[in-house]
Amino acid sequence: MSARDLRLVFVHGSGHVGRQAFPQQAAAFPGAAFPVLPGYGDQEPAVGDVAAGAHALALRASDADGIVGYSYGGVVATMASSMEPPRALVLIEPALFQLSADRPATARLIERLEPIYLDATLTDATFERAFMLALDGHDIGTAVTASELRSSKRSRLHGAPWRHPVDAAAIRETPTLVLTGGWNEEYEEVAAALVGLGAVHEVLPGHGHRVIDHPDCSARIRAFVEAV
Repeated sequence: MSARDLRLVFVHGSGHVGRQAFPQQAAAFPGAAFPVLPGYGDQEPAVGDVAAGAHALALRASDADGIVGYSYGGVVATMASSMEPPRALVLIEPALFQLSADRPATARLIERLEPIYLDATLTDATFERAFMLALDGHDIGTAVTASELRSSKRSRLHGAPWRHPVDAAAIRETPTLVLTGGWNEEYEEVAAALVGLGAVHEVLPGHGHRVIDHPDCSARIRAFVEAV
C-alpha cells in the first residue's frame, strides 16, 4: 500500500486546524482527511465539543486505515478509538495526562493547572492568561481580539485534557504508535504509560512539541500503519 493509498484521518491540536496543522503530512498523504474539530476555526466553542469531535471521528474509523492525533487531538483520537477501534492509532505528543497522573512530572503539571480550570471567576478575557502563567510563567495579557477571546473561551470550555475519559482497555486492543520529541518530562511520562498498555514508542528529537515537523515523522507514521 502506498502513502497515496493510505486513508488516514489527522486530528489537530489547539493551534492550527485542518491541513494547516499538518503541513508535512498534508503533502505526504494526499488521500488523507484533515477535519476541523467542533469549536475550532470559525465555529463558536461550546461545552461538549470534545465529545462531539470524538463521536464524529469514530464514525470515520471503520473507513480509515488509521487515526493520527496530535497534542489535545490525541485525546480526541483516543476517545474515538474507544467507540470504534481503528486499524491503527498514532498519537503524537498526546495530552493524555490522565494515563500518567500518578507520575511525578504529570502530577506537578496537574497540580498547577487544575485550580485554573476550576476557577469559576475566570472569563474568556482572563482564562488563557491565567493558564499560561500557571503553565510556564509567561504573561500573554488579557484576551482582547475576537480571535484571542475565542481561543481563551475554547480552552476554558473544552476543559482539562485529563478530565476526558479514555479507555485503557481499548488502547491495549488497538495497534498504537506514540511519537514524542524527548524534550518534555510530562509527554515522556504519557508515552511510558502508553507503552505499558502495549503501544510502540519512538522519539523524534529536535522540534520540541511540534514532532509533526520532524523530517522522519511522516515516514514513521506510514511504516507503522502499513505494518498493521
